[in-house]
Order: sequence, then C-alpha cells, then structure tokens
Amino acid sequence: DISGTGWFFEDDDGRKLITLFEKDGTFTYLNVTREGGNEGMVFSKDSDTYSVDGDRVVKSFTDGYRICSLTIDSRKDRMSGTCINKKGLVEQTTGKLID
Repeated sequence: DISGTGWFFEDDDGRKLITLFEKDGTFTYLNVTREGGNEGMVFSKDSDTYSVDGDRVVKSFTDGYRICSLTIDSRKDRMSGTCINKKGLVEQTTGKLID
C-alpha cells in the first residue's frame, strides 16, 4: 500500500515533481521543475486520484486529463511507466520513494 507515502518523480522531458499519496485515494503534488511554469506550486484536488492493483499504480490528473500507468518494483521503493495526456503527449516517468 502506497497511501501515506511521498515519491519523487522525474519525467523524460525533465519535469520533476513530488507526489504525496493520500489515504483517501487522492494525491497532492509539488512541481519542483517544469517548463511552462507552475514551479514551486502545490496542487491538491479531488480530481487527482490514484489506484493500486498489485504492482500496478495508475495516477489520474484532473479527471483523466493526464494518466500515468506505472509498475512498482518488488522492494516497493521505485516505480516507472508511461504517462499520456488528452492531447496525445506521451512521456516516460520514474519515481522513487522518499524515505
């Protein structure tokens, strides 16, 4: 279970963010670096949700505008996968558990 944990994610375009997985199935995130603005901004909305099924994690930003499909490793401290948004932009992302 990843609820109550914090993760550092980096996309292949250089975007970096910190994600906190809340116990209610939503997540809060901080844009550490991001081209196009919003650096240093924190987002926490009911429309940002996640689900876990075995080793699969799905993050949905803003009611599905951007969806990340991730696989968590056996140690439960790293995950990686692909994100796609409604415009068709596909990015690879990796995350590591913040201890």
